[in-house]
Amino acid sequence: MLDRQALDAIGAAIWRVCDVLRGTYDLGESKNLVVAVLLLKYVSDAAQYRPSSPGELGARIHYTVPEGASFNELLAVRHDGHSGLRINNALRAIEASNIVLQGIFQGIDFDATRLGSAEQRERLLRALLEAFTAPALSFGGPPNNAAAAAAAACDALIGYVAASGGRWAAESFTPPEISRLIARLLQPMKGDAVGDPCCGSGSMLVACSQAAREASGGQGCLLYGQEVNGSTWALAKMNMILHSEDRHQLEWGDTLRNPRLLAADGSLRKFDIVVSSPPFSLRDWGHEAADQDVHRRYWRGVPPRAAGDYAFISHMVETLKPGVGRMAVVVSHGVLFRGGAERAIREQLIKENLIDAVIALPVKMFAHTGIPVAILVLRKHKTDHDVLFIDASRSFQPGKIQNALRQTDLELIEKTSRARHHVHRYAQLVPQVEIAASDYNLAVARYVDATEDEAGIDPVALRAERDILKTEMAGLEAKLTALLRELGHG
Repeated sequence: MLDRQALDAIGAAIWRVCDVLRGTYDLGESKNLVVAVLLLKYVSDAAQYRPSSPGELGARIHYTVPEGASFNELLAVRHDGHSGLRINNALRAIEASNIVLQGIFQGIDFDATRLGSAEQRERLLRALLEAFTAPALSFGGPPNNAAAAAAAACDALIGYVAASGGRWAAESFTPPEISRLIARLLQPMKGDAVGDPCCGSGSMLVACSQAAREASGGQGCLLYGQEVNGSTWALAKMNMILHSEDRHQLEWGDTLRNPRLLAADGSLRKFDIVVSSPPFSLRDWGHEAADQDVHRRYWRGVPPRAAGDYAFISHMVETLKPGVGRMAVVVSHGVLFRGGAERAIREQLIKENLIDAVIALPVKMFAHTGIPVAILVLRKHKTDHDVLFIDASRSFQPGKIQNALRQTDLELIEKTSRARHHVHRYAQLVPQVEIAASDYNLAVARYVDATEDEAGIDPVALRAERDILKTEMAGLEAKLTALLRELGHG
């Protein structure tokens, strides 16, 4: 584990890397270029590292870097021109020499005209290579430290780009605390098969495997994902490598129209855990061919043409292993109460006793969209016929662009989920018959009364708090007056 000082140093170094592109190139579009250089640096350092003892390498993958393709060799000739072409050739050579990296750099072009004129490209790429020479981004030490540093750098980079990446951030990036929360709720174990039908950058899969590693003392999960966007798929592959998640299968394609995570007999592959944060209310999801779906994913009902939320949910449920399968999916609140075909599917899921919990999260959890979201938790084997509703929407760390769940918030949600009992103004365990009486509405506010208890308000305490605030305000006013006087505005 890296300490806070090391993590802060890595974060600062990544900020300087991204600063190279700021104002010149959109970070959301250039994310793969930056992660590609990060991976190039990591692979180069790993290939050069020599253990101080024979057994030190352990299970670390050994990378082959052909002559002329290492980061340091590219850095040494950064003033010689043709940097974009030289980096492209280096990536292709590394890809060809390491089977685990094959296909990972497809579509990445450091010599593209969209990076500017030849002179602009040279200046940009020279600065980019130099930014990666920061000591915090050195991955040539012992395997555990190097892997942890590479993973932290990747997380910092994806997080930074997501906060600045416009549409990509909204479609491809799940906030890390949501990924960690889902992992805590589902408790992945070593060797579990974990699937994500629209995996984006792959961070939710990584969070599940990392949680299993922490619980088992080393071994993670088998990770499976599919992603419709080619460049995001490549980013997910690089994310896996940088997190030392070598046991993965990521497919490129449209999960709803052409699922590619299949068993040997052509049926849908089954998973111990299925997680995802699908696009909200996707319009063009494949409604026209849903009735002819060879995998019979929509037998509970065909979702509406203009909203594919339940198409993803239906697919996820059909990929759960019998008896042990469990899943969590991030949804917009409309999924919980909309009528028509969606209500019919909800009714069937409840009657099958699959829905385990509904957790309402705060608004503005995702960058560039303020809509409130919730987590639906489903399990193939439940011990009761109730649904736990948790209103976690009022406890969070506020932010200018997006809000965040704190460690205490994650712990409370997890603890409440485990206990499955009533918590005043926070959680309620509701029998299925009551949900049926409410027309299968799963809106958390219908079952958890979050209104303030007026009878519990203490007027004396309120007046005392008001007096304290007035005193603090008077002190601030005095400081402001003194500061303005010093500046000549008094």
